[in-house]
Amino acid sequence: MHPDDIDELVREAQHIPTTAVAQWRETAGRILVRSDPDVVGAPGPDGRRQFLRLGGGGVLAAAVLAACGSDEVTPPSETGVTEPQPAETTLAPPRATTPEEGATQDSVVTRTHRSLELAAVQIYSVLLDDDEALAEVSSLQRLREEITYDEGTLGMLTLLRNRHRTHAEALVGLIETAGGEPIATANRGILDGLLGAQIGDLTTQRAVLQFAGSIETLAAATYAWGAGTLSTPQLRQSLMAIGAVAARQAALVSLLIDPTGASAVPAAVLDTSGPARLPEYMLVADGQEGTDALAEAEEAPADDEDAEGEDAPEGEDTPESGDAPEGGDGGAEDSAEGGDGESTESEG
Repeated sequence: MHPDDIDELVREAQHIPTTAVAQWRETAGRILVRSDPDVVGAPGPDGRRQFLRLGGGGVLAAAVLAACGSDEVTPPSETGVTEPQPAETTLAPPRATTPEEGATQDSVVTRTHRSLELAAVQIYSVLLDDDEALAEVSSLQRLREEITYDEGTLGMLTLLRNRHRTHAEALVGLIETAGGEPIATANRGILDGLLGAQIGDLTTQRAVLQFAGSIETLAAATYAWGAGTLSTPQLRQSLMAIGAVAARQAALVSLLIDPTGASAVPAAVLDTSGPARLPEYMLVADGQEGTDALAEAEEAPADDEDAEGEDAPEGEDTPESGDAPEGGDGGAEDSAEGGDGESTESEG
């Protein structure tokens, strides 16, 4: 066969996929435009059946023919401009810390979350007025008066306490994976700063439910924030597996307060800002326990020193220090006058 004949066959073969697809589209269009007599534009039963029969083999045939098309890559134009290539992406966020700093952050975050869960267990024991569970933590403040809960509220408070116990146990493995030492005590900042500050107002079932909702919302926001600071996908996924449940628990409490669900999901995005999550001074660093967490931020000593330093220049401009030279001049003048007087008397 002559080489020119071969080239002609290749060119014809390259046009087959386009031609086959075009013919299939034309046939499908003719079928679909067939309409019922009473409804303009609606495909009739015969049209639908024919289209389905066509679709079974026609699409497959078109795909096979298209696959036989040329795989030849179009060369760059003479101007040197090439087609843009897709950028490489990665599922993991960029690391902004060294491995050592990342490991330290992982330990602090996971330890803090366990201290939060242990605190939540004790808080629900207080809300349930469980003397047996609180026997070893007598320092906790108790409800001022007994509250009678309905069956749904009592069951929910018990369920949430059990859930937080399960979360606390699960976090032991995460802490060890992060290279930290599992924490054994509840977060004192939460117990003193949150429970201690509101225990006096918890006198009704509704007040208890609102307080429980604030605890669950705080936990959900802290989990969402904490997951974003971890250095490995495995830790982030494991932490958010718990955080997602915390968010649903917050919605559960809200539904007991308002069965309509109007406030169950207050916003489209969970707030993880400073006021919504656990503050920095309640974090539990390596070598610390939950009892080391603070209920409120400490005042920096540097601020007091600066304040004292600012007072010194003002003291130099006080009237007392400014009057000293004037008083000295006046005393000298008086002495001089007195001296003149004595001289006059002696002359007389």
